[in-house]
Amino acid sequence: MDPISIIIGLVVVAAIATVVYQSKQDNSSDLPAVGKVPAKKVAEAKAPASSTTPTVKKAEPSARVKALKSSEAVKANAPVAKKVPTKTALLKLTKANIELEARDHGIELDARKTKENMVADFQKQAKANAKAAIK
Repeated sequence: MDPISIIIGLVVVAAIATVVYQSKQDNSSDLPAVGKVPAKKVAEAKAPASSTTPTVKKAEPSARVKALKSSEAVKANAPVAKKVPTKTALLKLTKANIELEARDHGIELDARKTKENMVADFQKQAKANAKAAIK
């Protein structure tokens, strides 16, 4: 192929691409872009519901739900119960740390006992304290 025919071919391809691009630009106002809602549908969505369409009423929450959501249900001075660590978590601690954890829960342990006995006493007293707090 000679260079003139290559240049003519490129000019023709460029002209076709320009025509296609211009035609898409002219039709873009008629067609919505991908992911966009046409203006007509937006206007319909904003229009008030006609009297022929049924309206669904939201159910009123029960008195219990209202009470739970109200600020009166949350007491500012209410004590927050500390979660008692599990036996395995306690056994991973040292005896001194077990004793400190017990003191955080208001329980006194005897450090002269074995670690297993300290953990058992801690859980026993924590369970008794929880039952006493419920009553």
